[in-house]
Parts: sequence; C-alpha cells; structure tokens
Amino acid sequence: MKTFLARIKSHSGEMRTMEVVAENEAAALSLARRNGRVLSLTKKSQFGVVKALTPADRQIFFTRLSAMLASRVGTSDALKLIRDTFSGKIKEVAGRLLNFVESGDDLAGAFQKVGSPDFPEATVALIHAGSRSGETWRAIRDAAELEYQLATVKKGAAGGLWGGLGSFVFAGLVIVISTLYVGPKIMKSPMISALSKDVVDIGWVNTTAYAVGYTMAALMAIGGLMAALAFVGRKVVPVLADEAILRIPYYKDLILARNNYITLYGLGLLLRSGVRTEEALILTANGAQKGALRRDLEEAAQAVRTGKPWARALKTFHPTDRAALSSAVDREQIANTLDHLARQYRDLYAQRLASLVPLLKLLSALCLLLAGGILFGQTILPLLLASKDMLG
Repeated sequence: MKTFLARIKSHSGEMRTMEVVAENEAAALSLARRNGRVLSLTKKSQFGVVKALTPADRQIFFTRLSAMLASRVGTSDALKLIRDTFSGKIKEVAGRLLNFVESGDDLAGAFQKVGSPDFPEATVALIHAGSRSGETWRAIRDAAELEYQLATVKKGAAGGLWGGLGSFVFAGLVIVISTLYVGPKIMKSPMISALSKDVVDIGWVNTTAYAVGYTMAALMAIGGLMAALAFVGRKVVPVLADEAILRIPYYKDLILARNNYITLYGLGLLLRSGVRTEEALILTANGAQKGALRRDLEEAAQAVRTGKPWARALKTFHPTDRAALSSAVDREQIANTLDHLARQYRDLYAQRLASLVPLLKLLSALCLLLAGGILFGQTILPLLLASKDMLG
C-alpha cells in the first residue's frame, strides 16, 4: 500500500489536505473524490526522519478521544475537535486518523493504518480487539491504561536491561582477552620465562577462566535460542514455538502474557456486548496472533458447536484459569471472569518485566567480579609470584 497526499475542496467549499492510503494513484484518487473535488494528488515521500507521537502525547490523545466517544460524540466530530484544538504531533495524528475515517475506515482500522511509531503494535491490537464489541471508547481507554502501566515498568527496565547485557558482554571480553592474549604474553616475558614453572604456577587460574568462559558462552547460547524461539520460531512454526515456550517457567510469562491479556480482553468485551459465545470465540480467534492460543480458541468454538464445555479446550491457560471459566454460570459471569483473567495476565507480564532487570544485573555483577579476579590472576599474580621468588 502507498500513501498519497490529496488537496481537496470539500462540498462545503473548505480547502484541506488529506492523507490517502491505496494500492495505486487511481485507487487513491477514487477514495479522495468521496470527500470533494480533488485539486492535486501527490505521492507522499517515505524518506526522512519522522517524529513519532510521544507516550505523554498519546496518553492525552487517548484520554480526550475516549471521553468524547463515551459521551456519544461522533468519531469524525471527535477527531475534528482534537485536530482543531491541539497543535503539534497530536494535531497531525488526529488529522491523519480523520482522513482515514472519512475515506471509509472504522476507527480501529484507521489506528491500524497509522500504526507504528505513533501507535505501538500492542496498542493497536488491543484497540482492534475491543472495537469488535462496539465499545471502541472503552478499548482506547484500556489501551491508555496498559501503555501507562508498561511505560512505568519499562522506564526503569530499559536502561537497566541494556546496562546488564553490556556488563555481561564486557565481562566475557575481559575473560577472553586476559586468558588468550594478556596472560600468555606475560608468561612468555623474559622475567617470567626464566623462572621455574613451579614458581609461577597459574594453571588453576586458567582452569577457572575456561570454566567461567564456557559457562557464560552457554548462557549466551541459551539466551540466543530463547530469543530465536520467540521472534523467529513464532513466525515460522507458531504453534510448536508456543508449546515449547509454555514449558519454560518465567520466560513464558514474558513472551505470552501480554498477548493473552489482549485476547482475553477482547473476548470478554464481545461476550458482555451480547455476541453469542461461538461467534465471539471465532471473532477472537481470527484476530489473535497465530499460535497455540489461536488454536485453542478455534477448538473452543468447535466445542461450543458440539455442546461440550469450551473452557476445557483452552489448554494454553493454567488449570485454575480453566476451572474459573468452567464454574461461571451465565454470560455476565463469564465476561467478568475473562476480565479478571485478562488483568491477571497484564499484571503478570509487568511483574516479570520488572523483575528481569535486577536478575540480569545480579548475574552481570557476578560475571564482572569473576572477570576481575581472572584478570588479576593472569596479569598481576605472575608478577607477584616472580617478585617473591627473586626476593626470597
């Protein structure tokens, strides 16, 4: 899809510029003509640095928009009001959304087309899941709440995460350089090589260095495999990758909990709005990411058709979660249970993310301590042993 800028004179005589997303210029022209007489149509350049909507501006935008939509203000009117009363990036984003809405998209579709970096993928997915129930304002409000909670956690986590990874890599480099280069150079120096090997014996230092080095390499390999499983495996073989991730404690919550929250949130809203259970499960499955959860939702819909308890088909979830859903007796109770479970997964994801940084910092600090000891043993210790022999 390509983005075009159309200069239009509306039916009321107003001159404005709107953004049109279409496959080609002819399709863009057709969409633009719905809003008035097209004076010019140019393809928007995709080059250059684009300033994204900041998290703070996004919170303001979501809060004002959801409040107006909840008060039954029309989508176009709400976006026009934000566009006309704000400045800067909020004004620009509201205008882009308005252009998409006036071109025939619903609000969730408009958010999807604007997309990243103005609206993160998880935020768009949450709005899209909630919009199916007809309560888009609630979905936008909850998206703002999710972003705020995760931003609070990530604010402290981001720097600590990269700092911990950097310290870990630095410790590994210190061990490799001191063991394979600096240590052998010192041992081959004239002062050390002239002495007996029994006098300057650092074999235990080398053994420790190799043991620590291999352990760190194994940890890095495991981390790389986990990252490949999450970011590559879930795209290539999503069901098998999810089943493997579900077997890894702690890690499964970091990778799957946020998606579980979005999916359960959308399903709960659909049921609360009066959609039949089978239809709600099918709609949620169609909107969910490919993987084990989507498969479970499809099997749950099949269970509803055959008159079996559908909650038992959700094998992705913990047995206690399935028990809570099975014990719900009516639609309202099921919707409330799904809401509680969704918030549980949201909070679990935030907790796991918050606890990851201290764990990584502790591991990095330990590795740096060992790397410092090995560096001392490879460089300073031989000189001290040689000096002691000479003085003795």
